[in-house]
Amino acid sequence: MGVQVDTDVLVIGAGAAGAAMSKRLSDAGLRVVCLEQGDWLPPMQHPHSYDSWELERNRTWSWSPNMRMFDEDYPVTGSDSPLMMNGVGGSTLHYAGAWPRLKPVDFRKGTEHGVEGTTDWPISYEDLEPYYDINDAEIGVARRVGDPSNPPRPPGWGPASRPGRVGLAVARGLDRLGWHWWPGENAILTRAKGNRLPCNDCGYCLSGCPRRSIASADVSYWPDALRNGVDLRTNARVERIQVVGGRATGAVYIDRDTGARHEVRAAIVVLSANALGTPRLLLMSAQAGHPDGLANGNGLVGTHLMYHSYAFEDFWFDEPLEGFKGPEAPVLCSHEFYETDSSRGFLNGFSLQVGTSLGAASTATGTNTGDVAPWGAEHREFFAERFGRHAMIYVQGEDLPVASNRVTLDTDVTDSSGLPSVRVRYALHENDRRLVEYGQQRAHEIAAATGTVVATSSTGIAGQDVPPPGWHMMGTCRMGEDPQNSVTNKWHQTWEVPNLFISDASSMPTGGAVNPTSTLQALSVRCAEYIRGNFREIVSQRRTPVG
Repeated sequence: MGVQVDTDVLVIGAGAAGAAMSKRLSDAGLRVVCLEQGDWLPPMQHPHSYDSWELERNRTWSWSPNMRMFDEDYPVTGSDSPLMMNGVGGSTLHYAGAWPRLKPVDFRKGTEHGVEGTTDWPISYEDLEPYYDINDAEIGVARRVGDPSNPPRPPGWGPASRPGRVGLAVARGLDRLGWHWWPGENAILTRAKGNRLPCNDCGYCLSGCPRRSIASADVSYWPDALRNGVDLRTNARVERIQVVGGRATGAVYIDRDTGARHEVRAAIVVLSANALGTPRLLLMSAQAGHPDGLANGNGLVGTHLMYHSYAFEDFWFDEPLEGFKGPEAPVLCSHEFYETDSSRGFLNGFSLQVGTSLGAASTATGTNTGDVAPWGAEHREFFAERFGRHAMIYVQGEDLPVASNRVTLDTDVTDSSGLPSVRVRYALHENDRRLVEYGQQRAHEIAAATGTVVATSSTGIAGQDVPPPGWHMMGTCRMGEDPQNSVTNKWHQTWEVPNLFISDASSMPTGGAVNPTSTLQALSVRCAEYIRGNFREIVSQRRTPVG
């Protein structure tokens, strides 16, 4: 190879994408080093073990790094912080495990619309389908096959999660309207897999899962990756990717335990640090020949940030639903309004997802939409009418990939290692505002059709500049067929540095109207298969192939 290396592949980030990448590469016998700026999170450190778990999940275990302010975090300025966790497993450490796939239409939005930055993916659903299947088998999906709104799926590891009384109540309304619905596909075990136990319906999914029922990357991919010999280095904060002669040679990282700097030299570098962390590191790696950051000669690194536009709708029924039992992931979904219908007055569509409720503290402190129990004599009556009678329908809309929605460095604010933070600029497009408002109206139609709703509460979208809660980070280093309008080719190779790959949700040109984790992991599996099958050619390439 002409350059001394310490490893075949250096993977940066141990979250959903980095874990899948590390495991698949090491399956083929490649030497892999993975650098992660956080640490392992032992199961009993999840808030489940606290009496005050419902409050802890919004404080010390918040999904916002700006709230937690742990040493491994970096601040996010300029916008409400999205869900993000730094550690082995990344943000899957406190996700709900929803596991839908994109639809075939989602890969051709440029052809369908051709506006506001929308572009076709350089691959089709059919190209990605086998890697969806591989990934599903690795993590263990709970699924009911036969959904008429999607291409066929293989059977899951176990049956779909039980809908509970909440799911049955909302399904009643959907049936009366004649609208599509189907049990949710979730990365939550409904039968045991290895040392991972099936879900016990405790209902605290976003606080992590000490039973390992949810397929967070630390319990699904990492055990096998470590057995394969992957060298996973925790508390290793990458400061800079090194490039010499137009090729990545590795990375310099800071050992957060000692403050010492180390360099890992690699034949190939893969960046999987999420849609904020990946552009951050590329921009921090500006150097001779790359004055504006790596892979950023066209100025697209950090642009076209997508969050999904959201609205939460809370409903209280005149019957006990026991929604505190069961997974937090959607127990059923409706794709009745998924595809574009221009007569509605907006592009794209949305999914309607039915979620369960939480415990007593959540009921008293406002559930999802801020309907807080009053103090004093009215508190008891309010609580008795609300607790255990709640269902949530949330509108998850596809937001347009607008170039001005972007991530840049914030050199005025630094992390615990003194490295610049990220600044997010995001404004909700008027198209997406109309989409969410339309979706809210449909959610209330469903509730009315059940015939038993006695109270409602809404996030309200009018006048807001950011979508609540802005959970899903996508875009910022989009893949494509043309070096002029993308950061990587269809195999995730950066156009400017042929042995530097980007594989995480930042690769997604559009976001669809479903949760992205299943897709970003399938993309990572596909990228890993390409690297392991073409390793020698990639190492010797001087230019990235087009397309």
